[in-house]
Amino acid sequence: MKKIVNYIVLIGLIVLTICLLVHNNDLSKFPQLIAGTNKFFLVLAFLSMVLFWLSDAYIIHKMKKTLNIESHFNSSIKLAMIGQYYSAITPFATGGQPAQIYCLVNEGVQVGAASSLMITKLLIYQIVVTFYSIFMFSIKFNFLLKRAKLSFPFVVLGCLSNFIIVLLILGLFYNEKLIRKIFSKLFILGNKLNLIKDIEKSEDKLNMHLLDYKISVNNLKKDKITTLVLIIATFVQLTFYFSITYFVYLSLGLTKIRYLDIIAIQSLHYMAVSLMPTPGTVGAAEGGFYVLYNSIFPKNILTFAMVLWRFIDYYFGILVGGLVALFDFMSRKKN
Repeated sequence: MKKIVNYIVLIGLIVLTICLLVHNNDLSKFPQLIAGTNKFFLVLAFLSMVLFWLSDAYIIHKMKKTLNIESHFNSSIKLAMIGQYYSAITPFATGGQPAQIYCLVNEGVQVGAASSLMITKLLIYQIVVTFYSIFMFSIKFNFLLKRAKLSFPFVVLGCLSNFIIVLLILGLFYNEKLIRKIFSKLFILGNKLNLIKDIEKSEDKLNMHLLDYKISVNNLKKDKITTLVLIIATFVQLTFYFSITYFVYLSLGLTKIRYLDIIAIQSLHYMAVSLMPTPGTVGAAEGGFYVLYNSIFPKNILTFAMVLWRFIDYYFGILVGGLVALFDFMSRKKN
């Protein structure tokens, strides 16, 4: 039932976004604009997305080796795509990791090892993307104040929220008791606000999650070289992802803005919409693109640029990831 609701919400948001695009823009020019795009740079935009997926698969495969999980690289690619698909169709991208853990368990991996793998990956990703974006925020601070005032509060909120999450993660590294106290007080507050019914049940769940976190953190502490490799790989992965917009920019015959500028703006765009509760940040991502890139792309092609970027960045992943998830489901059912 929950899956059906997610799909209905997602489809509704997509339809609403399309309606807004049709209402405010002349879509009859799109075929002409598509014909006029530089196909070489368009291919590079798609290739950036594919390299983002392959980087994700490499990170998963590297972690499997660290945990002594025997697996082919093809299995890691499948796992990466299934994670991308379920993250894209669920609010806050919460469906990716559980789906991947389920797949790993079906492959014979112990639940604890599967959970530790995905939590470790999430920890590293969260730390890298936050510091990546905060660094870019410091570089593009003047740009945001001058050209994108409307988005400034959302970017600051996104960076601040993710930084707080990183502080909690680092707290698990060094002070687990403090984290327990913080969550204990939050549970009491949630109970008073009628958001949490059973405090003891919530604390039991927290203990289970903290145990998995502890295993993951200990693995990171023990194997510092592998951790460094994973941090670098995640940095490269994010750079591939943020590069999509730059190649879309070049495909439309635009050359004035530098590569680093687009990378910086796109990382801030990611932060601004990352905590939006809609599946795949649908609606928020498109709106954020309009606000942040209003002074980068000419107004007559801004909507087309957004559609092109969004198709590669989001719908392309749903299409490929959905097919991989479908074939995996059919294969398991047959076996």
